Amino acid sequence: MILDWFSATFGSLLCALIIDRIVGEPKSWHPLVWFGAWVDSSRLFIQKPLDSLVRDQKIAGALAWAMAVLPWLLVLLALFCMLPSNASWLVSTAVLYFCIGWQSLREHAQAIEEPLLQGKLAEARIEVGKIVSRDTENLTESEIAKASIESVLENGSDAVFAPIFWFIILGAPGVMLYRLANTLDAMWGYKTDEFIYFGWFAARVDDVLNFIPARLVVYTYALCGALHGNFSRAKRCARRQSLYWKSPNAGPVMAAGAGALGVKLGGDAEYFGKLETRPTLGEGRDPSVQDIAASIQLVDRGVFVWVALIFVLI
Repeated sequence: MILDWFSATFGSLLCALIIDRIVGEPKSWHPLVWFGAWVDSSRLFIQKPLDSLVRDQKIAGALAWAMAVLPWLLVLLALFCMLPSNASWLVSTAVLYFCIGWQSLREHAQAIEEPLLQGKLAEARIEVGKIVSRDTENLTESEIAKASIESVLENGSDAVFAPIFWFIILGAPGVMLYRLANTLDAMWGYKTDEFIYFGWFAARVDDVLNFIPARLVVYTYALCGALHGNFSRAKRCARRQSLYWKSPNAGPVMAAGAGALGVKLGGDAEYFGKLETRPTLGEGRDPSVQDIAASIQLVDRGVFVWVALIFVLI
């Protein structure tokens, strides 16, 4: 029985990855769009005024998180209780497909890479602005490449490896819980006046759910970087440099990826009109447009490594 479950889980994983790579993310609709509308309603219904007590704002954020996430999990669990096992396998595959962002990550990065190769900086700035929260209007070519690579490395962990991890550990409910929590962090996890307390719970849940996957991704990037002799450097960068990064999970991941690629990331960047001082991640030269493709290849190799290891372990 347990062996059958693991076999079905690996089959769903493989099918979801293949579908994602071939079809990509739905262009005209996506379940997360519906979730986003539901999230906005939850926030407007529960969020306290900004002059409320910090405790009350945090409690409201936790209640809004529960209101946004738990109903969808209950619906999924009820669906599994009603469906036969063969249909459950199909549902699991569909859930993972919608929760993973392997191909969309590639497409977003390539949408930045192509205008950069053509010298179209204005177009590249617009495209990079779609996937990063920093101000992009005045970025140079190297800064655009840096922002793109940081996003690929971080989202490789958040949108590819972490969903795979939680799917293997807890199946479709696990990956749905992770994906919805990660989406809420992306919507509420900012340290602005509006969200610094209300979004505290969403940010902490995402940190917890990403903690183990991020550490596995550090070793994944280091292992894949070993092809270029960068295994030790990737681990060293992750261990030493991530201590000073604002995110406990993004720091190690990006530092390891930068070390594996042999480039320097991080450094000062402008967010919402304010210059933010960030430590340097990685070692080596400043990134160029060619390193965007290299970062995509690093994630791709990591996916192949994970699939192979999961197959062997299962």
